[in-house]
Amino acid sequence: MNEEDIKKQLEVKNKEIYLNKLNIDLDNNLEVLVLTLENLLKTQEENLFKKTIEIVESFKDEKEIKEKVEEFIRIYYESLIGLLTTKKEKIKESLDTNLEISVYKEKIDNKTKDLEIDLIDNSKTMINDLILNLKSYLETSFQEKRLTSYLNDIYLLNLNNKVIDIIKGRDIMLYNTFNETYLKYLELNKNTVGI
Repeated sequence: MNEEDIKKQLEVKNKEIYLNKLNIDLDNNLEVLVLTLENLLKTQEENLFKKTIEIVESFKDEKEIKEKVEEFIRIYYESLIGLLTTKKEKIKESLDTNLEISVYKEKIDNKTKDLEIDLIDNSKTMINDLILNLKSYLETSFQEKRLTSYLNDIYLLNLNNKVIDIIKGRDIMLYNTFNETYLKYLELNKNTVGI
């Protein structure tokens, strides 16, 4: 085996190491993102429950209302995880040693925009289901208007904005991690292959 063959093998191995590291970076990023979102949703669940009880003006159906709120958050979480998993898989499919970091940034940004659109659409349906599930605990049309207005105009808007802000924050971390990994890949090639 001559020196050129060894260099080619090292180059192939370096690419393999680079792509594996990008995959690990992506998995780790999603893992931290999910934990952050779980914490946010716990807080959001508590806030939603308290505000709903305040609007209902009664603790009579507290247990049932709590269950409806928990169900909404669970469904929201499951939908969100599905969207995040799809985003991750689409990014993984595009991982390639020939792509510049700017191309990854653009792909990640585009997938986040797609996720945001889907999240907003899905969550509107979910919040409407929650409103329907809570209507039986309301005694007046004023309470119904107040709850509907709060859930649609304040709560859901704030929830989706916070979730998207967290995702975009993690995207920035992912760009930086991908960039560091790319620089290490170039360094590895320089040290082993001389490129």
